Amino acid sequence: WLVIAVTIVTALGSVVYVLVTPRVYKAEALLLPPKAKDFQSINLFGLQKTLVEHRELNYLEKEVKPEDVFEKFKQNLKSRKMQKEFIQKYGLMEILDSGPTPGTRDEELYKGFAGLIELVEENGHTILSIELGDAVIAAKWINDFIQFVDKETAAMLVEDLRNSIINHVRNIEYKIGSKRQMAKQRREDQIARYHEAAIIADSLGIKRRVDATNIIQNTQMNVDIATATTPLYYLGYEALMTEISILKNRNTDDPFIAGLRDLQERHALLSSIKFDKKKMSAVYIDRPAYPPNFPIKPNRRIIVSFATVVGLFSGILLAFFIEFLQNQRKKH
Repeated sequence: WLVIAVTIVTALGSVVYVLVTPRVYKAEALLLPPKAKDFQSINLFGLQKTLVEHRELNYLEKEVKPEDVFEKFKQNLKSRKMQKEFIQKYGLMEILDSGPTPGTRDEELYKGFAGLIELVEENGHTILSIELGDAVIAAKWINDFIQFVDKETAAMLVEDLRNSIINHVRNIEYKIGSKRQMAKQRREDQIARYHEAAIIADSLGIKRRVDATNIIQNTQMNVDIATATTPLYYLGYEALMTEISILKNRNTDDPFIAGLRDLQERHALLSSIKFDKKKMSAVYIDRPAYPPNFPIKPNRRIIVSFATVVGLFSGILLAFFIEFLQNQRKKH
């Protein structure tokens, strides 16, 4: 009877314990790296090759791979900053603060939320899970968190690429501005040279263009002079003044700047790049989170079964111990 009584009391105690203890549900989602089409705009296809050839965009020298994007996504899942933004955006502060110890500081709530989330690798899948007392809320939080981090990761990747493009567009603009400034300076230098040559031509009475070859052959010039560049004043005063007039009245130097059109083409190419973040994804959800049917804590079967077995053996040991004491008392 003692053995039976101890076993029953222990079993009833375990039943009361599992009934009183709050249930904890675990919702989990299975994640995989994204498909190539989910972030194809980042790789820019033919544009990537064009930019790399011109060394305008070192960011794209290495093609972005699904594993790289997925790794960035997993880092953001663990980021306290990202978790904090998620809690604030979805208004979870009040829910987290309504636990057994209300009035908890914000940083402790953020830390507590981080403790609820678990990220593990298993059988080729990345499993994101959360443990809560409500199965429906647990599944909703997991799915919302994945969607939030996915959008933020895509936005970060696009922002990094856009900043890189902006920097290179700015560099091209500096090059274009520098070329235009130097072209203007060269035009002014050319005007100065033509003006000086015109003065010399006028002084020598050279009004029209002169065939320098005949002059050089008919004069007693040494070899150095004969092999030198033909002086500008041989163009004649009239031609030089015409050149000066045209150079002064030139509206733009762009058609005469070497390499300018190539720079403008790359500038237009980079400036035309558009990204659609809505169509981008940094993760492939193999299985979203669903509300679990059974709690993981407490495990009623194991607890009640274990308590019953412990009660049975405890009752047997107690019965033997009492029997031992009674025998010792009789002998005494």
